[in-house]
Amino acid sequence: MILKEREITRIILQLEGLLFRLPHQHSKLSLITEEVNKRRAGFKGEKAIDYSLSFLDEKDYYIFHDLRLKTKKHFFQLDTLILTKK
Repeated sequence: MILKEREITRIILQLEGLLFRLPHQHSKLSLITEEVNKRRAGFKGEKAIDYSLSFLDEKDYYIFHDLRLKTKKHFFQLDTLILTKK
């Protein structure tokens, strides 16, 4: 059972919005385009694993996508967390 769905990240949406608004001759256009492409490829890779996860029995597994958790002092991020009794 998927308890937290995967969503496109806010930074990708922000960078795409920035690209839409920048003039075509802007000096940072190529850097921002490269960053958007890199982040989109990462997101596409994360989505690719969802197909394999769809074969897991929903009653035996809990699936969480894009978790941001905190330790005492720091935050860390998990793309996918799968919980099972096994």
